[in-house]
Amino acid sequence: MRIRVPNYYKNFKCIGAECTDTCCAGWEVVIDDKSYRYYKTVTGDFGQRLKDTMIVTNENSFILQNGNCPFLNESKLCDIYTELGKDKLCETCKTYPRFIEEYGDLREIGISLSCMEAARFILTNQEPVVFELENNNEMLTSYNNINPELFMQLISARKKAIDILQNRSIDFNKRIALLVAFTQNIQEKIDMDKLSQITDVKRKYGQVDFIEQFMKGLDQYKDNDLAKYNNMSKYMGIYRDLEKINDNWPQIINHASKCLHGTDNGSQFYVQQYSDFNAYYQDKTYEYEHLMVYFIFRYYLKAVYDEDVYSKVKMAVVSFLIIKELDIVRWIDNGYQLDETDQIDIIHMYSKEIEHSEVNLEELEKVLKSNEIFDMEQLMMMLMN
Repeated sequence: MRIRVPNYYKNFKCIGAECTDTCCAGWEVVIDDKSYRYYKTVTGDFGQRLKDTMIVTNENSFILQNGNCPFLNESKLCDIYTELGKDKLCETCKTYPRFIEEYGDLREIGISLSCMEAARFILTNQEPVVFELENNNEMLTSYNNINPELFMQLISARKKAIDILQNRSIDFNKRIALLVAFTQNIQEKIDMDKLSQITDVKRKYGQVDFIEQFMKGLDQYKDNDLAKYNNMSKYMGIYRDLEKINDNWPQIINHASKCLHGTDNGSQFYVQQYSDFNAYYQDKTYEYEHLMVYFIFRYYLKAVYDEDVYSKVKMAVVSFLIIKELDIVRWIDNGYQLDETDQIDIIHMYSKEIEHSEVNLEELEKVLKSNEIFDMEQLMMMLMN
């Protein structure tokens, strides 16, 4: 088995009760079948407590108490861990915040932005993320039903996508625009069932002359501040209507909309705040780079199952735009200051609401495909203003 991880992965450790948030609150805790069967065999008072707090619906889970896992104690530690041992935690709790994807003999592991400590690891290193690949002696026990040619093309296309995002000689928003165009071209080849021609797309996007011409072409999307203002208001409306995971989330979205889109000055205020924030945060652009690389690493290869890599990239781009909007609002609220703690808080909340809800991920994918405000021309305009 080959194992690929980002270079920050091996240094990550849960900080337990020291964390200012807890992964045991705000969402359903799913119990895998093996753990569920074991918990039903536990005797004594604790065994009865386990039985009383488990519920069987479409999946086994714990009944939340005031939004928390019933085994989260006052010290922000887990009673199952202390009573039964680490190895008796269900798979959800053993694994989190790690995510694991397997593609044949390749296993990829990362850590989720929904964990504040993981977000700190991901965002705060100024150097570009490096991905490490190693082999172990683990035998492959199952195979994915995937198209090997598509998978190999996506592997190399993802590497190219990350190279584009980490090319710091190019303005960051232009890097994202280049990524959008690159992936749309990849999607065209997939849709036409001309997978071998993806190699030609990758070669084209590695040519200096082509990139220079592409950058010049982006000028046509500039001077559309009002259109961006109106589109972002629509984006916020879409996010407002998603499934609610945390009670605070709708308030955050509503406050952001009111702050940037509900003033008497309208777009004039919005444009000025964006311009001032860009100047204020110009030395922290690497945080947004790491954010985009995270999304591409985590989701790009999933296109091997549904042949829709373009929607994965659009989700990453729209996530960046929404998070930046929330950053600007927090910056305004803080008296025009935004520190590392603020950024981590915003991103981990976003991840909890979106990445940990299959309903929200599916709804976003549907609207990204169907709503014209997410077409390439519109995304280019959003990025260039």
